[in-house]
Amino acid sequence: MILANIAAIAFGKSSIKYPNVGPALPSPNLFGGFGLPALLATTAFGHILGTGIILGLHNLGRF
Repeated sequence: MILANIAAIAFGKSSIKYPNVGPALPSPNLFGGFGLPALLATTAFGHILGTGIILGLHNLGRF
């Protein structure tokens, strides 16, 4: 799940057109310069990816 979130944040950093629009986060350097909406979107996408990976591996019998 952590790796899926890291991959989603990296994907979001390269593909979100305006990442710092909206309310700012307390430490922008810690969160990659994202605003709150961009951070919520990338972490939600990471959780969807992680869930898919975990369920897929479970169906294969590997996890």
